[in-house]
Amino acid sequence: MRLPEFIYHEPENLQEATNLISEFNGRYGIIAGGTDLMVKMKQRLQNSQYLISLDRIPALKTIKEKADNIIIGSMNTLDDIVNSEIIKEKLPCLKQAAWEVGSPLLRSVATIGGNICLNTRCRFYNQSYFWRSSRETCCKAGGHVCHVTNQEDACYSTFVADTVPALIAYDASIKLVGVDKTRKLSLADFYTGDGRMPNQILKGSNEILTEIEIPIPKDDIRSVYHKFRVRESIDFPLVGVAVMMKGIEEKHCQDARVVFTGVGSAPVEAKLAREKIIGQQLTPDLILEVATMAVSELHPVKTDLMSPNYKRGIAQVLVEKALRDVGGVNNGKDD
Repeated sequence: MRLPEFIYHEPENLQEATNLISEFNGRYGIIAGGTDLMVKMKQRLQNSQYLISLDRIPALKTIKEKADNIIIGSMNTLDDIVNSEIIKEKLPCLKQAAWEVGSPLLRSVATIGGNICLNTRCRFYNQSYFWRSSRETCCKAGGHVCHVTNQEDACYSTFVADTVPALIAYDASIKLVGVDKTRKLSLADFYTGDGRMPNQILKGSNEILTEIEIPIPKDDIRSVYHKFRVRESIDFPLVGVAVMMKGIEEKHCQDARVVFTGVGSAPVEAKLAREKIIGQQLTPDLILEVATMAVSELHPVKTDLMSPNYKRGIAQVLVEKALRDVGGVNNGKDD
């Protein structure tokens, strides 16, 4: 498959970049690492007349501590995240999630901003143009029918980014910069839940994601990310979960976050499970109860080769394992 023709721009600062996206309104694509974008363009899932690269903007490639926060530029590669001493020490769950993405070659090119802005995926959508032309165009590709559910004007494609559950568990926020505005919002609020336009940038906000801001976790916070996929080296997650717990050393959990990827059109936080675990002492019985409650909040559909029931079963196993790992609880069985 060949790339379609496009005009390539390499702005050297944010002002130049935002001016370009304003000028090319709706006819451009932002290229960070390009590991997902290039494939989509070859499949004719995106036909941007202009590509705007952010690679030559040095302000987007920093990782630093500022006051009580860690600031990560959106153009840091996933390898940069994995190898950063600040990330290793302060945000181990994020390091683990970044390491789980793709392969070493992909991580050397793919960026944290690109992973956050990753489009949703579906077995009927992420195919070649020739394959898709054999049936009616699906809702995500511009048609009116979702081939997964047979519903009209609704898309159930699945969000599958690895780093986002960890970032949401750490209560991350992001900065979006446009030609005449800058705004900051919680990362969880960045996602629309609409499979066709899964985040605010893809929805057409004419903004650039410039940085991620994460409050430096206290010493009593422990976290982990677990992922299940078919092929260990390259696949997107069928299910991924980040678990964060605060104050577990004090015997009673003071706060917790359980955040999934791969089970909906946006990241899914298990809020009932969070409420259940706060104030409780972690035990094998409680872990099973919390994992069961977390899975009850999931409503996956068959956008890949695995059934929803299979995904829920995997999700429960991952949550149980994550809670045991974070809480240091042994259930007496071999994993």
